[in-house]
Amino acid sequence: MKKFLSFAFALLLSISVSAQTTLTEAVNFTSTAHNGEEIDLFEILDGGQYVLIDFFFSTCGPCKEYAPRIVDAYYKLGCNEGDVYFMEISPTDTYASYSTDQWINTYNIPYPTIHTKTGGTTGDVIYETYNIAACPTLILIAPDRSILFQDYKPTSANDLVNKLIEVSDGNISENFCGDQEPIVSVAKVKKDNFYIPDGVGVIYEASTKVFVDFRANAAVKDFYYTISESANLTSEDIIANGTKAEGTEFSHTFEGLKELTTYFVYAQAIGYDDANGNKSVIETKTICPGDNGEAEIQLEVMVTDTHVNATAKPNESTADYHFGFVKKEFYDESEENSYKFLISLINDDYPLCDRDTYVVETENIPGNVPYYVVAIGRNGEGEWGAPTVEEFVVEKEAGPAEVALDVKAMPTEVTITATPNIHAVEFHFGLVTKAVFDGTGVESLIQQIRNDGYPASEQTSATWTELTPETAYVALGTAKNLNNEWGETSIVHFTTPSLDALTEIEANFNIYPNPAQSMINIESSLNGKAQINIFDMTGRCVKEISANDMSKVSVNVEDLNKGVYFISIQQDNSYNIQKLVIE
Repeated sequence: MKKFLSFAFALLLSISVSAQTTLTEAVNFTSTAHNGEEIDLFEILDGGQYVLIDFFFSTCGPCKEYAPRIVDAYYKLGCNEGDVYFMEISPTDTYASYSTDQWINTYNIPYPTIHTKTGGTTGDVIYETYNIAACPTLILIAPDRSILFQDYKPTSANDLVNKLIEVSDGNISENFCGDQEPIVSVAKVKKDNFYIPDGVGVIYEASTKVFVDFRANAAVKDFYYTISESANLTSEDIIANGTKAEGTEFSHTFEGLKELTTYFVYAQAIGYDDANGNKSVIETKTICPGDNGEAEIQLEVMVTDTHVNATAKPNESTADYHFGFVKKEFYDESEENSYKFLISLINDDYPLCDRDTYVVETENIPGNVPYYVVAIGRNGEGEWGAPTVEEFVVEKEAGPAEVALDVKAMPTEVTITATPNIHAVEFHFGLVTKAVFDGTGVESLIQQIRNDGYPASEQTSATWTELTPETAYVALGTAKNLNNEWGETSIVHFTTPSLDALTEIEANFNIYPNPAQSMINIESSLNGKAQINIFDMTGRCVKEISANDMSKVSVNVEDLNKGVYFISIQQDNSYNIQKLVIE
C-alpha cells in the first residue's frame, strides 16, 4: 500500500492542468540550499530583486522540459546578480538521493536548489506553505512581496524573459552573463505515433518535407536558419540567404523539397556583441515518394529446406518501410517488447521503397520455434502505419545446445557476454571464484546456475562489480535445446588484473553533444585502436564499438532510451569512463 500511495502522489504532482499557488502574497522562508548558499526570501526581496521560484521534482516529465528554458533565462537575466533571483524547490528530492545530483548535473542547474533535507525550511514545507497543487509550478514574487503570477508554462527562454519583463512593467531587463559560446542546436524531430508510443528514436521525415527542432542557448541574441543540398555553406551564406528566427526554441518544416534527396540544415548564431557565434549543421534526407494514405505492407513467407523467403509488398501510399524477423514469444510477451523491436527495425538504416525479398538460411534460425516476419512503413507525410505480422516455423531436429562466453576483466569488475548457438532455446551463466569452483564442483554449480531464475535466449551481457584484483575466477554457462537436453558446460578461467596493470588514460576526451539525441562525437588526443562500451545505470552493456582511430569517433545513439549512461573507453591496458546523457 505504501508503494501505491507514493505512486499516486507522484501522479498527482505530475498533473499540470491545475498547477499553481493560491497565494497572492509571499510567505518568508530561510533555507540552506543544496550548494550551501544561505537563502532568506524577504532579504532578497528587500534588496530590490524579483524572485522566480520553480517548484519541481526530478522525475517529473514537464519539469525536465522546462528546466533548460529556465536555465537559459537565468543567464539572460544576470545570473542572480541582475533584476531577478532564480531558485528551485523540490517537495520530494533529498540531499542523500542520487536524483538531486543527477538532476543538477543533467540540466546544469546554476541556481540554488532547496529540497527535503536542506537546512532551515525544507522544500516540502515551502511547497505546502505556498499551497502548490502540482509540479511544475513557476511563480514570480515582486520586491513588495506580491506574487505577480501564480504559475507560468514557458515555451522558450525568450518567452519566459518576455513574460517577466511584461508583468514587472519593464522593471526587469535583460543582462546577459556567463561565458557561453552562442550556439543553436539543430535536431531532427522525433514524432509520437499511435503504433509506437513516445516515438523514442523515431525520426520524422517525409517525401518532400524535413522537420527540424531549433534551440538557441542563452548566449544567442538572434540566429538565422536555412536548408541546402550543399554541405559547405558559410556563415555569410546562411545570414544572407537564410531566415531570421522569431524565437529561440521552435520546430520548423521545410517544404517543397526533392524526393529521396540529402539535405543539410544550418543555423548561424549571433551573440549579444553582434558577432557571429557557432555555425550548426545536421544532415537529413527526404524519403521515397508516397501519398497521405495509410502505409500498408503485404507479407508472404515461404519456408524451404534451406531458406526462409519473406517478401514484402508495399501499397501505393507507402514511401518506405522496414521488415525483419523476431521470435514470436518475445514480440507477444508485452507491448514494451513489440515497441522496442519496431523502433530497432525503423532504426536499422535499411529503408526500402519497393517490393523486396528477405532471404535467411534456415540453419541460422532455431528449429521448431515460432517466429514472426514484421513489417512497418510510413506514407509520404512521414506518418507510420500499423505493423504487419506473419508467423512461420522452421521444423528441424534438435541439436546440441551450447553457449559461448566472452570475458572482459578489469581489476574490480568483469563483463561477460553470453552467445547461444542456433540450437539453444534457453541458457544461464554465472561467475564464481576459483576457490568456490574447486570446493563445490562443476555439477553442483551448474545446477545452481540453472535455477537462478534468469533464463535467457538471445545474446546477453552482464557485469559483476566489487571483485578482488589479482584473483582467479571461473565463468560458467549452460544451455538446453528444444528437447530439454542440456548441452556441454562452457567454462572460462581467468584472473583479474592488478590495479597497477590498468591505469586511467591520461588524455583529453571531448564527447559532444552531451546531452545527445541521435549522434555523439568523441575527440581525443589518442591515436590507434580502442574499445568503446556504453553501459546503462544497471551496469548492462548496451552498445559496443571497436574504433580503429580514437582521435575522432562518431557513434549513433538513436536506439538508446532517454537516460544517463556511462562510456568506457579502453585502449590496451588503459581506460577512461565518462557520463553520457540521452534526451
